[in-house]
Amino acid sequence: MAELHQPFNRQNGSTSVEYAVLTFVVVTVLFLPLPGLGSSLVETLMSALRQFQANTTYLYSLP
Repeated sequence: MAELHQPFNRQNGSTSVEYAVLTFVVVTVLFLPLPGLGSSLVETLMSALRQFQANTTYLYSLP
């Protein structure tokens, strides 16, 4: 019965801090300009999607 009443672990909440730090790092990497590229990963991805859409629209318009 003594095993059921163990004191709380002191590391409660550490996962929340790790999640917040990881989320901050990922968002920072996505939106800061990359050296050498001059644009962020999000801008690069959006540009690629725009080009893909423009090319696809052109291909659909061909007879």
